[in-house]
Amino acid sequence: MLLKAVLLASLVSLTVGRDCRILPTDPSWPTKHEWDAFNKSIDGRLVNTVPLASPCHDPTFNQEQCDTIRNNWHIPEFHEPSSSSMMDPIFLNKSCDPFDPRDTPCRIGAYVQYAVNVSAPDHVIKAIHFVKQHNIRFVVRNTGHDYMGRSTGTGALAVWMHHLQDIDWIKTFRSAKYTGSALKVQAGVTGFNLLAEAHNRGVVAVAGECPSVGYVGGFIQGGGYGGLSSVYGMGADQTLEFEVITTQGQFVRASPKENQDLYWALSGGGGGTYGIVWSVTVKTHRDLPVTIASLNFTSDGISQDLYWQAIDAYQAITPNLTDSKLWAFTGYSSSSFSLYPVYGINKTVAEVTASLRPLLNTLDSMGINYTTGADTYGTYLDAYNSGTIFKSLTVGNALFDTRLLPRSLWDSSEKLASLQKIIRGLVDQNRLVFDFTQSATLEVAGHPQNAVHPAWRNSVKYFTMGLPLTDGESFVQSMQQQNQIATDISPLKQLTPGSGSYLNEAALNDPDFKADFYGPNYDRLLQIKDKWDPDQILYGSIAVGGDRWRETDGGRLCKVRR
Repeated sequence: MLLKAVLLASLVSLTVGRDCRILPTDPSWPTKHEWDAFNKSIDGRLVNTVPLASPCHDPTFNQEQCDTIRNNWHIPEFHEPSSSSMMDPIFLNKSCDPFDPRDTPCRIGAYVQYAVNVSAPDHVIKAIHFVKQHNIRFVVRNTGHDYMGRSTGTGALAVWMHHLQDIDWIKTFRSAKYTGSALKVQAGVTGFNLLAEAHNRGVVAVAGECPSVGYVGGFIQGGGYGGLSSVYGMGADQTLEFEVITTQGQFVRASPKENQDLYWALSGGGGGTYGIVWSVTVKTHRDLPVTIASLNFTSDGISQDLYWQAIDAYQAITPNLTDSKLWAFTGYSSSSFSLYPVYGINKTVAEVTASLRPLLNTLDSMGINYTTGADTYGTYLDAYNSGTIFKSLTVGNALFDTRLLPRSLWDSSEKLASLQKIIRGLVDQNRLVFDFTQSATLEVAGHPQNAVHPAWRNSVKYFTMGLPLTDGESFVQSMQQQNQIATDISPLKQLTPGSGSYLNEAALNDPDFKADFYGPNYDRLLQIKDKWDPDQILYGSIAVGGDRWRETDGGRLCKVRR
């Protein structure tokens, strides 16, 4: 019996060594002495994961602390300083849920096992060598603002880039295709901090609407959209140069002149896939006045059919908005419609109102009561602080899927009617429904050479729908919700063949993720992935090359045998 157990353990060890990353329960997991030696080599910056919600469970239960955790669990800033927490709890697989009963075990589970609090490139390089030596899963993370699960992993060692906060002003950056001011941004900086620094310099930089989004990782490398995209293009369109640590332990630069393939992939081809980005240098633009407008109406006193006819009238003028280079956020429900904010960069109140005038005239003719308003701000940051609804964003309480809606839908009355019917159907099913109106065309962006999905270039709306998550629900229930979302958005995908979805905000189980997230760029991106990450250290389930691996029920990451 003992011999059988030894043989079985040996077989498991061989299988793990050949095909899978190891876990802390494996005999080959590094000893305490080895971890201590590694910690010493990185200047004592190794962080042992203690789940954020551990005070909500025995044996470390503390009622006061647990109440604070529960009250703040859905606030992004609560998770941002953590080396292990995630703003989307589905990826933690109920490892240590603050809403579970006190006697439910708090496990590290799907949290990273350790994190390196990075302050120097050598810390990243030594972490890479360590995970290669011991066959440990490797993760790159910043704030934990991640809807695709790339910032955590069972048994993983993470390089935590969050404290790399330098933003350097470059008065004149010169290259073959750009001469002008720029900002060199380290990997831990958030979009909001970048906007503030740009404002202090009298310029703007293209950043996202959510303040807690890491700028260098998810935003830039994922493509990145925001309130300036209709005027200056996507976040990835702003890149001038990257500093990158490769998975071979080299510190390199990537630009249109140097390591061009890596530069191309990092500019929109997905974060945490080709290398560990230390910094990115991006273009800045003149800080121009911004007009913010709003339009709201409800279904009070009118029939549902008339209410939806009013919304259909809004949908019909979408090209009017994008042709005027406006950017807008729209929220839909069965009882209220909200168009706010509408950003008009370097536009007056009269100019923005003129773009909305066809809709206002239609609403007047229909007898719809509405409220509208507009104000002009001297700088983009002033407008952002006044107009963004995402400063009060909550996290971890919904699952989403997305679709880019091409302008061609508006060239066909039949397709537009189908779109309107789909949106109403989703709202009638009590789905969370909203969209972003923008047009980051190649012309607007300056014809960049990068890996941004081409569907962004001819889309005029970025559509989002979701289902709420309930605190304390099981992982199985959450995955059922995820499957339901895929079913719900299917008609929209059928209406828009050849379009795409945003690779930072989409369904986890998209069977067409290669086409939806990367489009015709996928094969080239895979070649670049294999060149710069030949040992496949960097992993994400929907990242380029992600389908070569799978997570077992216990969270172990294993190669897919083909």
